[in-house]
Amino acid sequence: MSAWQRNALSDIIKVSFTDIDAEDYLLKYFDSSEPNQRKLRLYVNNEQIIGYCLLTFTDSANYTVIKASAAFLPQYRKGSNTFLFSIKESFKSWLQRPWRKHYYADTMLSPAMYRAIAKNTAIVWPHFGQSAPKELFTRFNPNGKNCNENQLRCLVSVNRSSNYSQQELEMLRCSDKAEIQYYCQLNPDFDQGIALFVIIPINLQQFAQTAIKYLMK
Repeated sequence: MSAWQRNALSDIIKVSFTDIDAEDYLLKYFDSSEPNQRKLRLYVNNEQIIGYCLLTFTDSANYTVIKASAAFLPQYRKGSNTFLFSIKESFKSWLQRPWRKHYYADTMLSPAMYRAIAKNTAIVWPHFGQSAPKELFTRFNPNGKNCNENQLRCLVSVNRSSNYSQQELEMLRCSDKAEIQYYCQLNPDFDQGIALFVIIPINLQQFAQTAIKYLMK
């Protein structure tokens, strides 16, 4: 990544999150030696970087954990911006080593982010229409908080939040979208540095059912 690209990402991070140092964020998510692999997509409009999606793949025992970081300049935010890239790269990783279990297991800071994934993905936990395996939340979010609504360890303090205006917060909390309502029910303090921990299994069943769900929209 070139210096001007890094500076552009730093600017995007600054306007996307609160209570965060952009350089510390880049060091943690972009420069860490922990992941075995990274996939980065930059979104460009008129030669300006307007957003990014970073996926990291980390091997542990007999499974691979996928995490994501994504942000866009406010005027270019759209719920489904990163879905196809994320799901494609996740399945490519699984296809290369299908004997390993693959899980997306990471925090989602905003209701809009959760809805963008939940409305397009066949199997996602937690979800109001699906039963979630408690053991996986204990494994992947060991220091998290239990949610009173579903008895899952699916909340985690991240000391940052999406940079929403008061009007945007009110719109989210009054939304009639089922996924956004569910997110706010589980995590009413999302604007105070609490994130929802989400797990998505990556396997053949997920691929088939997600493809059908996406094509039938």
